Amino acid sequence: MRRSAAGLLLALALLLAIVHAYYPLLPRWLAGAAGWGAGLLLLPDLASRVRWQAGILLVLGLLGLLAGWRGGVAVPWQQALAGNSLLIAMLTAVSFLRLISEPAADAAERPPRGRRALGSTLLGLHLFGAVINLPAVFIMADRMRNGGRLSSHQVVVLTRAFGACAFWSPFFAAMAAALTYAPEARLSAVMLAGLPLAALALLGTYWQLRRHAESIQGFPMHYGSLWLPGLLALAVLVLHGLWPTFSVLALVSTLAPVLAALVLALRGQATALGRHVRTGVPRMVNELGLFLAAGVLAAGLGALVPLWFDELPVGAFGPPMAAASLLLMWLVALVGVHPVVSIAALGALVAPLEPDPNLLALTFVASWALGVTCGPLSGLNLALHSAYRIPALDLLRGNLAYGLLMMPAVWVVQFTFFG
Repeated sequence: MRRSAAGLLLALALLLAIVHAYYPLLPRWLAGAAGWGAGLLLLPDLASRVRWQAGILLVLGLLGLLAGWRGGVAVPWQQALAGNSLLIAMLTAVSFLRLISEPAADAAERPPRGRRALGSTLLGLHLFGAVINLPAVFIMADRMRNGGRLSSHQVVVLTRAFGACAFWSPFFAAMAAALTYAPEARLSAVMLAGLPLAALALLGTYWQLRRHAESIQGFPMHYGSLWLPGLLALAVLVLHGLWPTFSVLALVSTLAPVLAALVLALRGQATALGRHVRTGVPRMVNELGLFLAAGVLAAGLGALVPLWFDELPVGAFGPPMAAASLLLMWLVALVGVHPVVSIAALGALVAPLEPDPNLLALTFVASWALGVTCGPLSGLNLALHSAYRIPALDLLRGNLAYGLLMMPAVWVVQFTFFG
C-alpha cells in the first residue's frame, strides 16, 4: 500500500512537471511536493549507503540556505523543493519504456561467441541501454552468463557499453541532470560532442577484447527490435528541432509514457501501465532520494554563492576549468559520490560565471559516463555486485585504465568543440 501510494505520487509529480513545462503559471513546487511525498513514503526502502549520502546532502543544503538567509539572500525555497522535479519526472517517464522495449532473443538460441558476437553485444546493449536504462544490463547479463558466472571480460562489456550511453542519450538520467543544471544547453550540440566519445568507448573496448572474443559469451541480438530506440531518438531530435525553445526534458517526459501507453493498448496490455505505476515506479527509490537531496544541496550552494562569489578563486569557465572539473568529478565518483551530486554542486558554483552551457553540459554527461563505469560504488556496479557477486575491486580494476584513457579523449573534445 505504501509503495503503491508512492508510485501514484510519482506519477502525479510527472504529470504536474509536464503541465508546468507547457503552462508555467502552474507552480513548480506542486510537482516538487508530490516528489517529496513519494520520497518520504519510500524512506524505509532507501539503501543505507544512499540514506547516509542523501542525509549529508540535505544537512549541507539546509545549512547553506540558512547561511544565505542570515546574509540577506532571498531563500530559493522553490528550487530546494522542486529544483530537480523535471529530472525526476523524466526518470519516471523513461521507466515506462521498459514495458515495450527489450532486446529480443530466442530462448532456445545459444549465446554466440566470436568477434562478430562481441561487437553485436556491445552495440546492442549500448542502444537498448540508451533507452530503457539499467534493465537492459540485467536482461543481457542473465542470458550471457547462461546459468554460470559472468567473466571479467563480460563485466567489462556490460559496464562500458552501458556507461557510454551517458555521453549522448536523451533518455538517460545523465542528460536530464545536465540539462537541468545547464538549462541553456542545446541537445543537438551535446549529442554531437558526445556521440564520438561513445563510439570511441565502444571501439576501444572491442579492440581491447578482440583477442579474447572466442571465450566471451555474448547476447544473441536481433536488430529488428531496434526500431523503438531509433524511433524515440529521432522523434526527440525532430521535435526539438521544430520547437528549439521547448524543454527537452519535457519532450522526453511527454513522449515516453504516451508511446508506451499507445503500444500497450495496441497489444491489449493496457493494464500493465497501472501495475507499473504501483510496483515498477517505486523501485527508483535510491535515485529519487539522491535527486531530491541534490536539489536541496544545489539550492543551498546557490544561496551561498552571492555571499562568497567575489572570494571564490575562479575565473571564466572555459575548457581548462571544464577539464579540471571533469577530473575532480571522476575522482570523487571513485570514492562513492554519485555524479548527480557533483553535477548539482558544480552547476550551482559556476552559474554566476555564465559558462558556455554546451561545454558545461558535456562536462556533466562525461562525468556521469566515466563515473558510473569506473566507480565501484555507482548504482550500476553495486547492482552488478549484488546480483552476480562480482567483487567491487574487480569492477574498479577492470575499468580504471579505461577511465584514465577516456579522460584525455573528453579533454580533446572539450578543447576542440569549445576552445
